[in-house]
Parts: sequence; C-alpha cells; structure tokens
Amino acid sequence: MKRTILLIGIPFLLTLYFGYVISQASCNYVMANHPEKEVPFNHQTHLYKYFPAMGMSKDDCSTCHMYDENGRFTGIPTVAECTSCHDPNGPSKDAGPETALRKPFLNKYKGTDKPWGSYAKQPDLVYFSHKVVMTAQYEDGRMKARCGSCHGDKAGSRNGDMIKGKMLMGQCEDCHTALHISNKCAVCHD
Repeated sequence: MKRTILLIGIPFLLTLYFGYVISQASCNYVMANHPEKEVPFNHQTHLYKYFPAMGMSKDDCSTCHMYDENGRFTGIPTVAECTSCHDPNGPSKDAGPETALRKPFLNKYKGTDKPWGSYAKQPDLVYFSHKVVMTAQYEDGRMKARCGSCHGDKAGSRNGDMIKGKMLMGQCEDCHTALHISNKCAVCHD
C-alpha cells in the first residue's frame, strides 16, 4: 500500500510542481515585455539640451511620441521620424544645441524600422487609449494625467530602460480612482 502511494504520489506531485513552475514562468514572460534596444537613446539629452534650444518643452513627449490622424497613439518613433531632425547629411559634431547632429548608425535601418523596443506593451486583453487619458481634464482645465504618471521620470533618464516597472492592474485601478475615471471592467477590457 505504501509502495503504491509512493509510486503514484511522487510522480503526480513532481508533475504538478513542474507544471506550476513552467506555467508561472511562461505567464511572467508574457506579462513582462522584453524589448530589444538596438539603438542607444538618451531622453535627458533630447529633453534638456535640444528641446529648449528649439523652443519645445521637456514635457512635450508628443514631439516624438505622437498620435495618428485617427487618434491612435503611434508610440515608439520610426527611424524616418528621427532622421527628420537628425539629417543624414547634417553635421556630426561642433553644431549648436539648436542643430540635431547626424547619427550614422541610423543609416543601416529603413525609414519604417523601429529599432527600439517598448516596455509599455499591453497584453491583448487590455485596451488602453493614450489619447483619452492624456486629454482628460478636471473641471478647472488642469490635465488629469501626464506621461510621468505611468512611465516615471523618462525626462531624467539617460537610457531606454524601464523606470516604473510593470503596470499591474491594481496600479491602473488606483490611478483611475485618483483621477475619477471609471473602474468598470469594460473601460479597459473587451
């Protein structure tokens, strides 16, 4: 009897344990985006050195992260959008802060390429509209949210690393509550 329990019980428990470990690891992998960063990027240099010299605010993320005509957020800029400022035939050094320098490493990419990954990719079961959140205002005209609310202090970062960590559902609900946005399931989930 003891032998039968051992012969059946131990493999069952081992299978159960390894099944749990594998499913947990795969779930964590899916929920945590692992972007590739082929091209170095320094938000701090762009937002504190170039943008003010060009008359732009460090809080205006939409200069590079803009909306399409239909209201959809384009997210990470393409190489073509970068080369609109960083002229491939422009100066490579000794230019004033109002002139974006040539970036030769962008030459190996097509204009439609996005050689940056995004940590902020939502799972397919979540719908998130940047435009709705970023245009929401209080009655007195103040904006309800800014980019840093979810993304952290990207303006002060010197690389493309994740700052705030994964956006968990509880964090979204807390923000919705603070900004007086509905927490009903259908607001974010189809």
